[in-house]
Amino acid sequence: MTILLLALVAQSEILPSGPIGCGTAIFHRMVQATETRLAVVKKPYDPPEPGDTLTFWTWNMSVMPPTQYQARFLVAAKGAHCYVMVHDSVWTAGLMDSAGVARIVDRFDNSSPRDSSKGVWDHNTGVLGDPPDAIDQDSLIYLIYYNIGTFMGNTFDGFWMSFDEYYDSTSMRLWGYHSNEIECVYLDCYPSNPSDDYRIAIAAHEFGHMIHWNYDQAESLWVQEGCCELAMWLYGSPDPISSFPGSSDNDLTRWTGSWADYIKTYLWFLFLYEQYGGRVGNDLVRNIIESPAVSIDGINAGFDSVGLAVRFEDAFDQWVLANRVRDTSYFGGGYGYYGEDVPFFAVAGYHTSYPVSRSGSLDRWAGEYLLFRNALSLDLEFDGADAADFRLYLFAEDTIRHLALLDTVPLDSLQQGRIALGGLDTLYQSVFLVPTNHTTFGTMSYQYSAEASGIFEGVRNGHEAAEPASMLVRAGEVLRGQDGFHVVSATGRVVVQGSDVISTGSLAPGVYYITSPESTMLPRRLVVVR
Repeated sequence: MTILLLALVAQSEILPSGPIGCGTAIFHRMVQATETRLAVVKKPYDPPEPGDTLTFWTWNMSVMPPTQYQARFLVAAKGAHCYVMVHDSVWTAGLMDSAGVARIVDRFDNSSPRDSSKGVWDHNTGVLGDPPDAIDQDSLIYLIYYNIGTFMGNTFDGFWMSFDEYYDSTSMRLWGYHSNEIECVYLDCYPSNPSDDYRIAIAAHEFGHMIHWNYDQAESLWVQEGCCELAMWLYGSPDPISSFPGSSDNDLTRWTGSWADYIKTYLWFLFLYEQYGGRVGNDLVRNIIESPAVSIDGINAGFDSVGLAVRFEDAFDQWVLANRVRDTSYFGGGYGYYGEDVPFFAVAGYHTSYPVSRSGSLDRWAGEYLLFRNALSLDLEFDGADAADFRLYLFAEDTIRHLALLDTVPLDSLQQGRIALGGLDTLYQSVFLVPTNHTTFGTMSYQYSAEASGIFEGVRNGHEAAEPASMLVRAGEVLRGQDGFHVVSATGRVVVQGSDVISTGSLAPGVYYITSPESTMLPRRLVVVR
């Protein structure tokens, strides 16, 4: 899946250039102002069989707004939960064959990369909820494959829309578009192989839109798309994580259709699923979808429904921190991902020499990361815009010692706060100051400053020291020093008194520092290995 086509606000709207994935938002915008759930008497049950040919209304996506035309489709296969419908021209051109069709049915009904005993149907209905079955008496989902086409160089992976959930006469009267009067999703079959797992994951995504509509037609797009992105992960072939980690200053609750929007909502709902939902044994995601409340209120309603006191604001800050901590071995596992390898998030500020003073800005419901390295006795100050509502956290990490520190930095009524880290007992490789913006509307500015009484790792005042930053020795080796030099543990305890000969024989493998309280020498890191 690539970039989502946002909304049609006028027939002459110009779309952004670049590939487009889920086209559902087009149809969401076309009906959302008028759509109400109507009672529909189911039409007579007359299920098709493999080999039959049916005529459907399909969509020409090469013009905007899209137009409809009729086309013939072969019932290529019938499974326990789906029909595979293939456009005549696709079958004739050999873009799909019987082996690929059989694989699609098996993956939808029976198996997936995530679980050999569960297909798309079980994953989606088990976590998201049940699909509608309002218009016909057939619970099977029609997977309609054809060459969807392009618009101004943009391509579509697939889409779902609600017109098909109404009688044709009703849909024409309300919106001027025909209905096929079945539960179906539309999927592209060119240029990628429709039976590849990623393309089947796209079918899971579009099927997710259908399920979401069954409970809440008014839900915000960021929630809809996030749940459907989770469906791709549940199947086992999610969208690749990129773009958003490079720029986390992106309002979680605003949907523009960019690739970063897909990824931010994907990670958010995966985080909810793992920390508060299905991984820990409850139906949080399904309850969010079932709630008539939308956006943030819907998230909170979901928490309430499973008996959790946590609020969106709390989980949001935890998620922002998890995107940088990325390690479930820290802090009880609450700040990372269990089922996804999330790349490092970019920093908005990177500092190795002090003092330093900078300014920045942050969108609402977004967070970013300010990184400080090579500092002893680090003193950090933060000053946000007076009208803002910031939260501020400190995360410090030493990957060699496997140590981490997480702390909240209190802010006063003027959005000002300060935190100081002491000497060697709190020496970390990386210290992050992490602001998040809870302000109701808009981007808010802030300023921050940092001071340090000393610099370690062979750097002082921005200049490289003459000697290497670290020393790697084996336990038992002898180092030449001079009186007054000490070996200090990572907690600040002197473990070898000053001498002109320093033996490491009594030291356990680990990280130490060679320093002298009587001189201006830079602390040098000493790594002792077996």
